[in-house]
Amino acid sequence: MVVIIGAGTALSVTFPSPNVATSDGFISVNFSASPNVERLFELGTFDAFDINLTTTQSVSLTNYGGVTLPVELIPNEDCSDSSAKVEVTITPKICDPSGTPLTPITLTGDDAVFITSFSYSKDFQGFGQESWSLQGPPIIEDFTGNLAFIQGFSEGNRLTGADIVGDVTTPAFVLNTPVALSAQPEDGIVMDASDPLNTDEFDAESRNIQVSAGSPGLGQDDTQQFGKIYFVGGGAGKQDGKRATSSANIPHQQVFF
Repeated sequence: MVVIIGAGTALSVTFPSPNVATSDGFISVNFSASPNVERLFELGTFDAFDINLTTTQSVSLTNYGGVTLPVELIPNEDCSDSSAKVEVTITPKICDPSGTPLTPITLTGDDAVFITSFSYSKDFQGFGQESWSLQGPPIIEDFTGNLAFIQGFSEGNRLTGADIVGDVTTPAFVLNTPVALSAQPEDGIVMDASDPLNTDEFDAESRNIQVSAGSPGLGQDDTQQFGKIYFVGGGAGKQDGKRATSSANIPHQQVFF
């Protein structure tokens, strides 16, 4: 194990919007490369005839609100890579000043990772936070065919109400959305109904009330909406007196052809 120090670790992230590298406002980063070894055994020996080696890479990021712009989610209609692609470079700084510097993790170009889930949370006081889960296409040793990582239908949920962070005027980066959006919510997701004939901007609602006896015995009455997600990111930073919770699932599927 090598101890690394966060204050010296450099992180560079390039989101599709605005396609410019940034390192501001990130709280944590986790990277994992997990190999899966399939041994092809044969009769008469414990030596493998051959092996199939597939490595999966994943990244998780957490950042303060107010440092990202929304990323448009466009389901694939062909076998090309998903557009929800993020480039990440991690340069870890070891704690031991006399130790050998660690090799940076560079996930750019064809090695970039894809957004598979997003969440935003904010309490009444302090900054909101965004969390991103990113996954790379499988790295298959000696594979010579074609592989695409395609994006499917994205869905999610959000809290609504007078104490939830508000909306801002729809910015210019809303380009290809097939629905007319009057505003960009600051809880990090753009939601609409799955059915274009539905005049609501969501598919369904739930309501949850919780309160306890005591002095003063406070509780909450929460309404949650569920629907199709068109954008993730761009959550608000500091808005005292407002809270929020939202999340989105962005499914991806590998396709061999």
